[in-house]
Amino acid sequence: MATTPKKDAPESGVLQDKPTPAAAEQGDHDRIVMASRRADGSMDQIRPEFIGDKDVAIAAAKQQLAEQAASAVDVAARGVSTSPEGAEASKPDPDIAALKEAQDKAIATAEAKAEREVRELHKGLGD
Repeated sequence: MATTPKKDAPESGVLQDKPTPAAAEQGDHDRIVMASRRADGSMDQIRPEFIGDKDVAIAAAKQQLAEQAASAVDVAARGVSTSPEGAEASKPDPDIAALKEAQDKAIATAEAKAEREVRELHKGLGD
């Protein structure tokens, strides 16, 4: 339901019984500080609008998409494990080095996407 300014009478609320045509056209949307993501990395909100500090929203989106992108590269490579604690460092395996390079590329792409999304949809503080 759409909202209207509160009237003087205490028993009147702020909700309209019938939405205005403008409210019906615009519909509802989500105001967010950090997006929820689907498995493909797309946002899982209804017409999202970022609010709050823009730099914080960009940093959060970059971190979120970077981690998801790096994980996707691992899954595509069918599992990457870490060395047990205390194991000595050894020369990097060429397959692992290639995987790391692919992860870094995916992270850079994801961070650029995150910054683009927030800049396009941000409506809150910071500008």
